[in-house]
Amino acid sequence: MGQTKTPPKRSVLIAARIITTVVSLCLAEGMLWFEGYPDWWRMDPSWGSGGAEYQADPQLGWRLREGSYDLSFPPPDPHQVHYTIWSEGRRATSKQPPPPGTPAAQKLQFFGDSYVQGYSLSDEESFPWMVQQRHPELEVSNYGTGFYGTYQSYLAMQRAVHGPSTVYYLFNEFHEGRNAAEPAFLRIMKKSPSGWFYPYAQMNGDRVEGGRAHGDLVWSLSRHIRLVAMAQEYRAIFESFRRVHSQRRITQGLLVEMNQLVAKEGGTFTVILFDMDPKDRPTYRRFLEQQHIAYVDFNHPEMNDRSLRQLDGHPAKGLNQLVAGWLEPLRVDSAKLTAAAGKR
Repeated sequence: MGQTKTPPKRSVLIAARIITTVVSLCLAEGMLWFEGYPDWWRMDPSWGSGGAEYQADPQLGWRLREGSYDLSFPPPDPHQVHYTIWSEGRRATSKQPPPPGTPAAQKLQFFGDSYVQGYSLSDEESFPWMVQQRHPELEVSNYGTGFYGTYQSYLAMQRAVHGPSTVYYLFNEFHEGRNAAEPAFLRIMKKSPSGWFYPYAQMNGDRVEGGRAHGDLVWSLSRHIRLVAMAQEYRAIFESFRRVHSQRRITQGLLVEMNQLVAKEGGTFTVILFDMDPKDRPTYRRFLEQQHIAYVDFNHPEMNDRSLRQLDGHPAKGLNQLVAGWLEPLRVDSAKLTAAAGKR
């Protein structure tokens, strides 16, 4: 008969399990480091704290602050630029603000995100400035604001569009996630200033309704341990799943609302289709045509020319010069413009 083996002590089993668990966690942590997960690991540690050129806003969450700013941008593309912000959060489109009293029919208004604002570019390098130089007969306003999506642009339109003005909204496909408050939109590394919040939209039946969040502050441990960062990320994905799942429906509903808002004021509305996945561009074209919403599609080879972009993908001066040209002829209601000019 064989000798009966003595089972290991319970303490040995517990120690072995602990060691196995620790080794497994270390291997998993190492694999996440090797794979570069999560992609937001190297976020700016001050992200969420705003900047000198921004201020909290009770309806929009934040907007550009009136004033003149010399801003320095850090590596990998260190440089200095000059920002001039007029009243109502408008980026300057000329050396002097326009005099009050311009008829609405002579107003051209651009809305959108940092692409419209002219992020990391001096005033004269933004495309709304270039459009103003091409059309001195018009009053061009640049309401583009960093990190805005369709929903915040719509809120800005509610405040700024009065009368039969010509309105353009620059749409990037990543606005869909911002509109539905995807985790990347809400993730911040530093607590936001007082009064600062993140507006988003959600569906209630067939209606688009607004919501507010105060940002998802990255946990302290998430900045050092990638497994903890993964746990926080999946928690955020779970909480936002219902909204994000409807992000295209939300976005399309907002585009319809924008068009109706401008039409109600007697103006003309045009969507600029800018950075989009090639397979989704035709989808949006069909949608806008079905809804009788005017659009211009910047589906040009130059859009993929990296020499026309900044290192982070934002348009550089060269691309903005092309954009100003692609917008010609401007979709301005010439009949209203002529009538307004005759009353002067």
